[in-house]
Amino acid sequence: MIALDTNIAARYLLVDIPDHSARAAQLFQSASSAAVDLFIPATVFVELAHLLHRRLSIPRSRVAGTLLDVIRIRGIHVENREAVSSALEFWSSTGGLSFPDSYHLALTRELGMTEIHTFDRKMDRFPGVTRIEP
Repeated sequence: MIALDTNIAARYLLVDIPDHSARAAQLFQSASSAAVDLFIPATVFVELAHLLHRRLSIPRSRVAGTLLDVIRIRGIHVENREAVSSALEFWSSTGGLSFPDSYHLALTRELGMTEIHTFDRKMDRFPGVTRIEP
């Protein structure tokens, strides 16, 4: 298994630097055909959501759909896959929360916890996790 950095995934998704994008596409194709196993840390999805939504103004629903498609590629292994998927789905359908906040809530639930300490009242909306102010 080989770890993947954000810039490879960004080149694959954006197809903005021809040489890099072609090589990134080949790597993702190799993963899809099970010739290589790629590990993507959860932080890559945090960075990609920021890049695509905040910097490039792509709508949340489109960003989430695209990133969920990446997660579903056969040879892709994602750190905390269920939490990342759940966070993307929640983030795309709920305004006001950042993707990192959505991920923190999803990870809390995925790890079997039901409470999160935060002053951020917007975090009250995630099913199965109760916000507590210290």
